[in-house]
Amino acid sequence: MSSETGSWLSPTQFRCLRSGLRVVTTWAAEHREPDTALQQALHDEPDPFEVVVGLATVSRLLAIELAAATGVTETEVLSRMDATVHRLQGAGRIQS
Repeated sequence: MSSETGSWLSPTQFRCLRSGLRVVTTWAAEHREPDTALQQALHDEPDPFEVVVGLATVSRLLAIELAAATGVTETEVLSRMDATVHRLQGAGRIQS
């Protein structure tokens, strides 16, 4: 929380969050190949620190939104995502 009256975030926190949102929005909206779109979105941001903090914040807010929408905890949302990532990674392996 910001110490400024009426502000949810400090100016630095707000800049970081906006940076993360720009990266995710550009990445999601691009019609280019996803890796290229992400690389360009990251390149377009002037401060890598703000991008990292912003992406972490965006991830947390998305977990909160998903938890509220599905009636589970943030931890459960992240656990399910971890399970999905592991399942998808395993599906990509060639079985011998």
